[in-house]
Amino acid sequence: MQPTADPRPTPAHRERQRDEPPPQAGDLICGQCGAGNIPTRRFCRSCGSSLVDARAVPKPPWWKRLFTRRPQQQPNAGDRPARRQWRRPGCLVPLIVIAVVLGVGYALRSHAGEALESVRDRTSKTEQVHAVKVTASSAQEGHPASLAVDGTTDRYWAPAEPGGGEGEFLEAVFAEPVRLVDLVLYPGVAPVAERFLTQGRPREVLVAVTAGDGKVTTKTLRVADEPGKQTFHVPVSDAVRVRLTVRSAYGTGPAKRVALAEAEFFKRR
Repeated sequence: MQPTADPRPTPAHRERQRDEPPPQAGDLICGQCGAGNIPTRRFCRSCGSSLVDARAVPKPPWWKRLFTRRPQQQPNAGDRPARRQWRRPGCLVPLIVIAVVLGVGYALRSHAGEALESVRDRTSKTEQVHAVKVTASSAQEGHPASLAVDGTTDRYWAPAEPGGGEGEFLEAVFAEPVRLVDLVLYPGVAPVAERFLTQGRPREVLVAVTAGDGKVTTKTLRVADEPGKQTFHVPVSDAVRVRLTVRSAYGTGPAKRVALAEAEFFKRR
C-alpha cells in the first residue's frame, strides 16, 4: 500500500515588496500578496493567486480629486534630472471652479430674485390698491379720467377726440410703493353687451410701470373684444405709477371714441 501524498499546502500570505508601486484607484488587491492588479486580470501578476475574491481600491469622490496632487515620479539612480518646466499649480483648478460658480451666481442673481418673487405672487393673497391721483392725456366732456377708477363699470373714460385713440393714455399714481401683481380692465363703455359696441374698445394697450427708483417696466397687453372683466399679470416691485397707453382699438370711427369703463390694480399682501 502506497502512502498517501500530503495535501498541497496553502501558500502563505506574501507581503508586497517595498519597491513595488502602491495600488491605484480601481486596482484589484491580491488577497495573498497585496499587490495591485488592473481590473481585467484574473490572476495576480506577482504571486499568481486567483483574483476572484479580490477587492478593488475605491475611487475618491470628484471633489476630493480636485484637491489631490498627483505623486511625482522619482528619478532612477544615474539618470540626469529632467529640465524643470512650468507646472500648473495644484490650486488652479479649484480656483477656476470657484470663480465660475461665483460668476454664474452673480449673473443670475436678478433672475433668482424674480423667481422668488414669482413664487410669492402665486402663494400670497392680493388686494386692490387705489390710486391717489389719476390723469389722462385728454378727456371727453363728461367722461374724465377719474371715472376709470371710480369703482363702477357703468361710467367710462374716453379721450377728447374721436377716432382710434392711438397715443392716448391714462395714468394712475399710488400713495406708496407696492408689489404690483395684476391689472384688471373693463374695456368699452360698460360690461353690458347692449352698450359695449356703442363706442370703440382698446385692442392693444402698452402698460408702463414706474418703480420708486425710477426704473420703468413695460408690457404690451392684447385685450379681447368682449365685454366684462379681463385680468393681466403685471408683476413689478415697488410700483408707484402705472400708465396705460392705447396702441390700437376695435370699433373705431369718426363719431366713436375709445372707451375704458374701469381699470383696477391689485397688489400682494
